[in-house]
Amino acid sequence: MNFTNHKQQPGPSRSELTSMIIDFTAKGGEVRTFKRGHSSEWLYLRDLFRSFGYELKTDKSFYIVRKIDEKGRPKRLTRVQAIREIDRVLVANGLQPFMITKHEFPEART
Repeated sequence: MNFTNHKQQPGPSRSELTSMIIDFTAKGGEVRTFKRGHSSEWLYLRDLFRSFGYELKTDKSFYIVRKIDEKGRPKRLTRVQAIREIDRVLVANGLQPFMITKHEFPEART
């Protein structure tokens, strides 16, 4: 076997990072912050959503996010769809979403 040494590419310098941060905040960018203890762990989210009136469940390889007293068969979601739905509920309750794009959650950018 032939192992070659790969040179690690140097990252931006500290002054370049500072410049990028200043540009980002000058354009209205904001660093997202989460409350202490906030987690993406499933059990934490399940309990948090119960306090919002939602239930989170797994069904084989699918996820279910729905209001607690909602009637009918629940919609089974893929992982990406479940994260989007979880983010929608988090934003509606004044919390930061996990994955955000300005197109999907413009209200979170204010």
